[in-house]
Amino acid sequence: MEEQRKLTLGDYFERLMIFLGLIILVGSVQLPLMFIAQGKLSAIANYVVAALYLLGFVIAIWLAQAAYRKYGRYQIQKITWQNVKMIVIAWIAFLVIELLLGNLNKLVYHVSQTDNNQEIQSLLSSNHLTLVLMGFTAIFCSPILEETIFRGYLITAFFRSTSKWAPIIVSGIAFALPHMDPNFAHFNVISFLTYAILGGILGYLYVATKNLKVSIGLHFLNNLIAVGGMIAMIFSV
Repeated sequence: MEEQRKLTLGDYFERLMIFLGLIILVGSVQLPLMFIAQGKLSAIANYVVAALYLLGFVIAIWLAQAAYRKYGRYQIQKITWQNVKMIVIAWIAFLVIELLLGNLNKLVYHVSQTDNNQEIQSLLSSNHLTLVLMGFTAIFCSPILEETIFRGYLITAFFRSTSKWAPIIVSGIAFALPHMDPNFAHFNVISFLTYAILGGILGYLYVATKNLKVSIGLHFLNNLIAVGGMIAMIFSV
């Protein structure tokens, strides 16, 4: 923890490079799943790649936690009933916003879901192994990894504990960018706002409680219901 020491330009540069490295890590952990989804590997190769995929998440979470411990204000706290209440209220609020923006997305861009959700649904429907792997990591692993990076590390490594709205806004924008189509020509403002608002709400919970488990809880609940709905849709077809 370096809250008392005034950070230099070099400190910020170092932390920014680490943050960018963690962002690359978030994208790279999904790569093994792409090979399985293509359906060109043997059964044994599929299971080897699946093991590497899960190991990749373990390593990524460990690295993110290590960065959070070294540069951030790492704290271990319990979840209280008040925290649970905040998670549920925040999820309901985001659900209402998501429904409104979803209808606006249909009206303006003529799409029924974001590019990120389309990619997730495509991977889930590729085969049974990708469905199990993607379903598990999206619900249990990604919330831990992404919250450690975008809330735990980003907010506490770059902002003072007294800061409020600046870390929430920056965290929301930073969270939205990796969830967008990398082709800028296909940039969807409404989808960007959807993820930025979700990131902002997650950031608000973390700033308000100083408890990373609270934002992880909301992220988990959101992914559980979203991915669970996608899986239910796949099996109903």
